[in-house]
Amino acid sequence: MQIKLNENIKKYRKSMDLTQEELAEAFGVTVGAVSKWESGANVPDILTLMQLADFFSISVDVLLGYSMSSKNIKDISDRLDALLHEDKYDEAIAEAEKALARYPGNFKILISCADTYSIVSSVKDLKNYRDKAIELFESALRYASQSDAPDQDTFSIKFRIATLKGRDNPEKSLEEFKKINYQGIADISIANNLRMAGKPNEAMEVYTRVLVSILVKVLQYATEMYMILVSMDDIKSYKEASELMDWYMTIVDATSLDKSENSYLSKMKIMGLIFKALVLSCLKKYDDMEMCIDSAFEIARKYDKKPSNDFSGKIKFWHGSKDYHTSIYDEFGVGAVAGIDNLFNIGPKVLPPKVIKKMETALEYWNSVK
Repeated sequence: MQIKLNENIKKYRKSMDLTQEELAEAFGVTVGAVSKWESGANVPDILTLMQLADFFSISVDVLLGYSMSSKNIKDISDRLDALLHEDKYDEAIAEAEKALARYPGNFKILISCADTYSIVSSVKDLKNYRDKAIELFESALRYASQSDAPDQDTFSIKFRIATLKGRDNPEKSLEEFKKINYQGIADISIANNLRMAGKPNEAMEVYTRVLVSILVKVLQYATEMYMILVSMDDIKSYKEASELMDWYMTIVDATSLDKSENSYLSKMKIMGLIFKALVLSCLKKYDDMEMCIDSAFEIARKYDKKPSNDFSGKIKFWHGSKDYHTSIYDEFGVGAVAGIDNLFNIGPKVLPPKVIKKMETALEYWNSVK
């Protein structure tokens, strides 16, 4: 054990943008006393130590700089994991209680024990264990400064607290999830709680938003994987890239409510066809390449006559009261025919020259038919 009290008083004082004079005034002591605390020439009495810890919103052991060895923490965590894996739930709870009694202010111990109570509460459906898990997670929040990644861990803990509350109090859980729903990350949990709260219409509204988000992300990730595959410049990777675009377009077709109507899915289908045409050019399958470009051109001309970026009423399983306009590949442009030109221009920016060379046949054919 190593005591770093003097360093920590200085560290936490500065983290609050306080001078030695201001800290001295807050505690009714002289500036000289604070200076001696920070130099290590003197230490606060036990009561002042407790007040300092409370003032800095940390525990006394954190203020002192006391910490268990990483090995001890890992041993306890591994022991709890092993007991849970072996379905020895009562023993796991007993071990957690012993760990908490010995190290009540250690962030990692609090998390491990909270997880233990959470898992056992799920297996045995015990409300008192859920409540205990929530209590421990909330305690862990107070010691988040001990974490190597406090912001990430704080979010993760709040998410788990909201999840646990959903089992017994969906309305309260909803409140918690809405506080941390950054960029829709908690949408599915919010929808689940709306469902459990007996609000099916509101739940379906959120599920629709999630559906659109997942659809767009899956297709976006597929095109990014495609770029990596064609960059590998070998027959096997080219074939896999072609199959990936087939899968991509299957999702688009299966999701579209009416393929004869223009929607954002029309742009997605055009992208899939053009990307497949490019890889077919690399494989020297020129007849199939031309068919893909012809199909993309036909959809694009039809789209440009009556452009629409809607999802509302254009995709299956739609239960939204408003449209969700999600943008992907802004390089595509507003017009679909112009968008195909943009897709051909993307390649030189991100693909190796030797791959671009193999795709020239597709570009030549496009220029001849547009």
